[in-house]
Amino acid sequence: MAVMMNRILYASLWIAGLFAANVVHAVSNLHSERVLKQNYVAFQSGQGTATPLTIAARLTQPADTQTPVPAVIIVHGSGGVDERGTLYSQAFNSKGLATLEIDMWAARGLDGGLSRPKHVEDTLPDVYAAIEYLKSRQDIDPEQIGLIGFSWGGVVAMLMAGEQQSAPLKALVANYPVCWAYNKVPGYPFTQIAQDRRLMILSGAEDKYDGPGDCEHLVQQLPIDSQSRVKLETLAGATHAFERPRADSLFFDPYAFRGKGGQVPIRYNPEATQHALQLTSQFFVSRLSD
Repeated sequence: MAVMMNRILYASLWIAGLFAANVVHAVSNLHSERVLKQNYVAFQSGQGTATPLTIAARLTQPADTQTPVPAVIIVHGSGGVDERGTLYSQAFNSKGLATLEIDMWAARGLDGGLSRPKHVEDTLPDVYAAIEYLKSRQDIDPEQIGLIGFSWGGVVAMLMAGEQQSAPLKALVANYPVCWAYNKVPGYPFTQIAQDRRLMILSGAEDKYDGPGDCEHLVQQLPIDSQSRVKLETLAGATHAFERPRADSLFFDPYAFRGKGGQVPIRYNPEATQHALQLTSQFFVSRLSD
């Protein structure tokens, strides 16, 4: 009951936010302070299909610039929108980047966890719709768009790294994206990185979805030219979802332990979190400013 009430409260806040446009506030993060403008927006996903969806999102952007700015799409994990999105959004906003944090579960009536779509491909239309939404805005640079995703969202980043439809998607970050599964589970190819893309993979040395070296082996399977477009960072002492400042927990997933299934440990690691924020901020600033 408590979980249900929390989700109802969260959904209510998002809906209320749709009417709270142009909220200006100051955010202090990474020892910098910047005035931000925050809008709660919605756009159509799967237009032209029998069942289009309305995707809610939170758009945050610097309020102290008069020119279009780069933007990063933030894609949540199986648990849904959580504090990770806010954490990374603040880090990127402090560097002058806009962020668009999308909620894929609310439109589908899903609770998160194992209440999720059957396949990550089912949510890719939401990303294409987010890209088109950003391109439609005069305050966003349509040629400087990136994406970061956590777990499920990390898989989104991996799949998008090789596709050819969304030309502006220049930089992608995949946080703990279950490396063992690609090219093994149907529908999860990872055979190339598009020429105009750059991908950063952040893996945790203690992530029990994968075995030792799975991410390294996956990158080494790519063609040489694609390998040059991937940067892999393995964070010592980091589990799956290491950035969430919560009590230690276990999460069952049938994809864990190389597909054998099992209880995945999740532990907050502040040092790895700070390192991840620095790595990803530097990556997006360098890639979305050329």
